[in-house]
Amino acid sequence: MARQVISPNWRVVIGSGVGISFGAAPIFTAGFALLTSAMARDYGWNQTELAQAATIVLSATMVAYLFCAWPLDRLGSRRFAVTSIALFAISLAILSQVGSSLPQFYLAAALFGFVGAGTNVVSYARAISRWFDQKRGLALGLAASAQAGGSFVVPLAAHWIITRYGWSTALLAFAAFEVVVCLPLVAWLVKDSPPAGSPAPDDGGRRQMIETQAPEIGLGAAQIIRSPIFWKLAVCFAVIGMSFYAIAPNIMYILTRRGDVTAADVAWIQAIGAVAALFGRIVVGYLLDRLHARIVGILTVLLMALSMLTNAAASGVASMALASILMGFAIGGEADLMPYLAGRYFGTHSVSKVFSWLLFAFCVGAAIGPVAFVWLSTLSHSVIVPLLLLSALQIISIALFLSLGRYQTVPEPALSLAVALS
Repeated sequence: MARQVISPNWRVVIGSGVGISFGAAPIFTAGFALLTSAMARDYGWNQTELAQAATIVLSATMVAYLFCAWPLDRLGSRRFAVTSIALFAISLAILSQVGSSLPQFYLAAALFGFVGAGTNVVSYARAISRWFDQKRGLALGLAASAQAGGSFVVPLAAHWIITRYGWSTALLAFAAFEVVVCLPLVAWLVKDSPPAGSPAPDDGGRRQMIETQAPEIGLGAAQIIRSPIFWKLAVCFAVIGMSFYAIAPNIMYILTRRGDVTAADVAWIQAIGAVAALFGRIVVGYLLDRLHARIVGILTVLLMALSMLTNAAASGVASMALASILMGFAIGGEADLMPYLAGRYFGTHSVSKVFSWLLFAFCVGAAIGPVAFVWLSTLSHSVIVPLLLLSALQIISIALFLSLGRYQTVPEPALSLAVALS
């Protein structure tokens, strides 16, 4: 039999990366501002109305994350992801056909957010956690880093298509790509877990054989809810979500008020940030296998605060690009942290559940961010004031990361060995 060029576990990472790269997250964070600005020009909508649409998307995603764990546990990563991709493509097609009616636009935005939740990292974290142990942080980082690839392509492609054919065609092109490219590759490459009794190809050897045969560990829902660590993480990621999404959907609004910046400049600034997010996810994934997650979390939050300060002081495209690089690296790291912390503090059996709940908390903050930013900037007649306030707010996240203790579940290799020898 011919030897496989790519081992089964890394095929799962590649398939997950394909799905994540053009899921709802990169299309929303990197393309929403350009797409909705073009829609606003056609229909006369203002920035407050666009910010409300962003809040609707994030609120719908937040609600969807509450229900992700149940179908994920029953369908598995592969079937859930494939279904989500198909529904997301339909939502893009519907969004491409909205008219000048704001209620119609808001309903399409809600559908985009709700079905798009399943195209993000949450769909793949369970499968990756089952295929990897010693290199789980790196595997999650590599898969999540694909979002940065999509975030690089999306704004440039969106700007090119909008300029030549209009925003409706851009949305239809993204929908077609989901169906023709992402869906079949995810269906082919992603597998839910290694075959029963086979050695996990993470590190090889007898120890991994023993681990694979051991039952999954994890805390029950009641134990998780009662855990102070869970609530610290929930508040921490809510603050991070609010901070990032206060800026992402308002990026055209922010940058065009900081200097002479065009839509093409914004597209390139976002693309540069996406490259930084790619490196952020890989580097943070690597660091998570070597440092405690709370230390890595503090580093990413500090970079986020520095990005906001840089943006507040920016006077040209170069400084704006630097702020985008810092933010991209920071938010790339946060994408690794959530599933990693869920698995290490609450066990692999609870990854989907805890990750979904943390994403819900993230989206609670994210839903507040866009409208709050526009409201504060209108009140202060400046985008600098809310940027400075957001930077100061990161003190909360730093304090919460500092207060986290040791990982609470028994280390999986030790537990598996104990089970095997009992």
